Amino acid sequence: MPRIKEKWYPREQHKSFRPFFHTADLGLHIWGRDPAEIFAHAAQALVATLTDRRRLRRRESRNIIVEAPDQEALLVAWLNHLLYLYDLDGFLGREFHILELSPESLKALARGDIFDPERHIGKTAVKAATFHRLAIAPQADGWQATVILDL
Repeated sequence: MPRIKEKWYPREQHKSFRPFFHTADLGLHIWGRDPAEIFAHAAQALVATLTDRRRLRRRESRNIIVEAPDQEALLVAWLNHLLYLYDLDGFLGREFHILELSPESLKALARGDIFDPERHIGKTAVKAATFHRLAIAPQADGWQATVILDL
């Protein structure tokens, strides 16, 4: 994997993700300094689609291991695993630490909360991350990814 020169952005100038609308789906453009940051920002974008992340507390942790045949499939598997955790017991991560990342595997720690309709706002229901228009690529100033969420 090519080494990226580290560049820091002031918080107000650096966008980590931006949603865009796609026929009956929601697309996400995701930015990061490196692939690990792409995966963390993609997870944050997914959770922000489901609820207001600011209301989530760091009460629970999940160790996550995901494998896939390539980096793009790994991004889809990662997001779908996070959806599985939400469907299984309502777990939503507020922060994500990518501990190990290769093109075929990811180990991460997610800290967050169990969704509680009394405290959390339900926003958009997401069925799955898809392979449609999926892309992860290096850019001049870091990395960019595009992923479509099936709503």
